[in-house]
Amino acid sequence: MERVELLVSLEHVLGSDVADSAASEVYTVRELIDLVREHIGTTAGGEGGWDTILHGEETNPEVLALRKNRVGAAAFWFTAGRLLFLFSRFRFKLKVSGLENLPKKTPFILSPNHQSFLDAPILAATLPWYVFRDLFFVGTSEIFGEGILRRLAKSIRLIPVDPDANLVPAMRAGAFGLGIGRVLMLYPEGERSIDGTPKTFKKGAAILAHHLNVPIVPIAQEGFFEAWPRAKKFQGFAPLEIRIGKPIYPDPNDSPEQSYDRLTSELRNRVVTMWESMHEAGATKDKKELVEV
Repeated sequence: MERVELLVSLEHVLGSDVADSAASEVYTVRELIDLVREHIGTTAGGEGGWDTILHGEETNPEVLALRKNRVGAAAFWFTAGRLLFLFSRFRFKLKVSGLENLPKKTPFILSPNHQSFLDAPILAATLPWYVFRDLFFVGTSEIFGEGILRRLAKSIRLIPVDPDANLVPAMRAGAFGLGIGRVLMLYPEGERSIDGTPKTFKKGAAILAHHLNVPIVPIAQEGFFEAWPRAKKFQGFAPLEIRIGKPIYPDPNDSPEQSYDRLTSELRNRVVTMWESMHEAGATKDKKELVEV
């Protein structure tokens, strides 16, 4: 009975409608919360769902600050990024392709796989000025919540929230930035890969794309795990590669749930296809070098 009462309460607060068959398979509070999160915005009547949540009035001053252009700070970090890009080309043998696929004059979502602490700054460093100047992030408050890192977050347009504990504020921050024409970098896995392989993609990017009518740009990254794997120290200057795919556009004829599923599936398929191509090419090269030695 307590589980049922908790489910009903969560559904009411978050605008979620969970099928009884799915709820019957839940055995822990964590599983229950994750299940409800997956169904946010699917109330039977369609009201109070993601469309209402994402287009509500924003009051967080850190989110509202996205309206400021801050050209000086953007120019400083862009210059620093150019230096990082040159360093990465020299030491990491960085290869980048597909920059021509980045949309112009429209907000969009950058969705890369996540292998390492290195991939976000190096990916940002590869972006052209017309994208970089509008770039923003939603990051964890566990890292960027206080001290010098919070000041850094403000400077680079990173909104510190905990996406796991505060899903709605994180999504609202993303929606606000996209709504005023910014470019959001959003990792669909939600965390760094344990072994370098792309894992399950969450629906956040798809939900934002559908309700804000913006494209998602799939990005595959390889070599970052070998350079700095999760839970380990920096391992060395492994070759890095970034591939940027063509944008994925939401279909206005899709229902919300159809759109979430289609966009998430297509996003993961494109990222994984690009990643597998790079990964297999790297493995083949390593074998060839071993044979030659």
